[in-house]
Amino acid sequence: MAILKEYHKPTSVPEALALLARTDVNLVPLAGGTRLVGALETRTAPGVDGVVDLGGLPLRAIQTAIVDDAPFLSLGALATLTDVCEHEGAAALAGGLLVQAAQGEGPVNLRNQATVGGVVVAAEQDSEVYAALLALGARVVTTSAAGEMVTPLADLGAVDGLVTAVLLPEAVEAGAIARISRTPADRPIVAAVAVRHGTSTRVALCGVAARPVLDGAPLDPPDDYKGSAAYRRSMVAVLRQRALAEVAA
Repeated sequence: MAILKEYHKPTSVPEALALLARTDVNLVPLAGGTRLVGALETRTAPGVDGVVDLGGLPLRAIQTAIVDDAPFLSLGALATLTDVCEHEGAAALAGGLLVQAAQGEGPVNLRNQATVGGVVVAAEQDSEVYAALLALGARVVTTSAAGEMVTPLADLGAVDGLVTAVLLPEAVEAGAIARISRTPADRPIVAAVAVRHGTSTRVALCGVAARPVLDGAPLDPPDDYKGSAAYRRSMVAVLRQRALAEVAA
């Protein structure tokens, strides 16, 4: 395991940002640790001198917020996937879409640790939660030395500062996930997530690019032991149709 020289646990976002801005050491943020801890243990995160534990920040709340005169559900960046599944409003959104997506993210011990902000920052290509957030039209709140910024998840690039919340419009009527995987317990090889609001639908895909994407974006599927690039491409139309049929029912 990598030997860390420093450990910090700030209690405010400005304090965390100041620590991460230091140039004399390479400090990295630690939220749930589901990815970073493994990377440190296997020494695949070279050059890390220490961590800034975000667990002391007040960013775990899940609550309703009004954005542009419309109701949104605000997921604090440190809310775990279990928190999301157990919150009445989040669990009911789009017919339980987030619960279904979270269950596909990994076993309960992972869901107890993995955070909403961590899912957004990692943007793993096979993350159904990330794809569900895309389909729901999520907006990401980031805070940096320059202030607070709200960016559609679909437009989010490298994060400057910290993700502090994810905003989800509450005016959605139905959601569905169509997936194919080696076993029901595995992460998907390919998945399509569809969301309907009135006559409007939005579809997001995972497993077909470097990160989950909205339907219509360029595809660049991996070619690995789970499935060839050609196979993944061929499954997109099938899974899209299944997901759309379910939200239309």
